[in-house]
Amino acid sequence: MKFLLVEDEEFNLIVLEEMIKISYPDVEIVTANNGQEAYEMLQTNSFDLILSDINMPIMDGYTFIKKIKDELQLQTPTIAVTAFAIQGDKEKLLMAGFNGYISKPIDMMELHKILEISLLV
Repeated sequence: MKFLLVEDEEFNLIVLEEMIKISYPDVEIVTANNGQEAYEMLQTNSFDLILSDINMPIMDGYTFIKKIKDELQLQTPTIAVTAFAIQGDKEKLLMAGFNGYISKPIDMMELHKILEISLLV
């Protein structure tokens, strides 16, 4: 399996990567620092799962999900990773095209559950 992690904060990226490796030690993880970098990668690479931050410079998560769904027409399960998990955000993220979301700080059990559900899609 191959996952794409899109996150502009290096510490968050490292933590997320290490958490994923606990549940999926054999997964190949590729990282991008913003939506634009990830979008460019997706033009020539395929992934089994994408986890994307929402609040990023250059291209935010909402623009990123719109471009990969509309322009690239990707069906890859895409999970939003966000610190902005207040009432109504889940619906907004799902309406934007994300298949699910996880709140920061990330809970290991929640991450494992969302990865399992997303990989069944």
